[in-house]
Amino acid sequence: MRKTNWPIGAVAVFAAAFALAGCADQGDLQQLNQNEFTLRGMIASDRQQINSLKQQIQRQNDQIEELQHSAAGAGAAGAGGGTTLSMNDRVASLEAEVRALQAGMAAAPGAIPPPGAPADSVGAAPGPGMASAEGPSGGPAPPAAPAEIAPTWPSELDQEIADAKTSNEPGVKIYREGLDAMKAAKYPLAVARFTKLQHAYPKSALSEPAEYFAANALFETGGYDQAILQFNDLVMRFPKGKYAGAALLREAQAFVKLNDRIDARLTLQKLVADHAGTPEAEAANTMMKDLASD
Repeated sequence: MRKTNWPIGAVAVFAAAFALAGCADQGDLQQLNQNEFTLRGMIASDRQQINSLKQQIQRQNDQIEELQHSAAGAGAAGAGGGTTLSMNDRVASLEAEVRALQAGMAAAPGAIPPPGAPADSVGAAPGPGMASAEGPSGGPAPPAAPAEIAPTWPSELDQEIADAKTSNEPGVKIYREGLDAMKAAKYPLAVARFTKLQHAYPKSALSEPAEYFAANALFETGGYDQAILQFNDLVMRFPKGKYAGAALLREAQAFVKLNDRIDARLTLQKLVADHAGTPEAEAANTMMKDLASD
């Protein structure tokens, strides 16, 4: 009976090959997760741009109505033809700008057709969470929102206020002003102070909590798109930071507010994978069960 002995070098080569394969697979998975996370931030940015375009269109329409009213008044009062012609030119120019803005909005991912346009005039299909809701004419009712998980930032805020009293970090005065504004529910002022801190002292240790509380302030004012961008940026900059888990949970809640359940689930899955065993991961599991039951 022959006995085959594998050379030690060959065994080592095979072991190294298997190890490298495992590392490659793990690295590919991490890269995929990172790409998905970046894409979610881009989607939120697109939504924010669409909202901005809608506001700009509304402002232009208001100007058109005002000019048309002025032109009609001038004509009734017998004003000079040159004045009326000038107003008409301005109206035509504004109408052209509105059409251009509507075309740009329709070309954006997940855009809604401009008023009066057919539904199939939009170049891109609606993105996740952007599907149109059924009207009250017998369509299926939208899924119920998952149970609201109480935010943790109020208790975290109290701790930050206590710590800031003895802090010597750069920008701590501005930071304390932001915390005080947050405590008083003056959320726009809080965002302004936290943003000033981040711009003036980007390397300060207070930059991370400042962005976290600024994102929560935006959430509280209903600025869910902007809050998502802030939470996403915070986790990208501080993936193992003190507020990374809480930021992911709050980001998922913002996606739910926008009825974007796909991105909410993806965010919760990332939270569970990256911060297993934490209270935030436990809350994420509860949210995912609620979303799955819809």
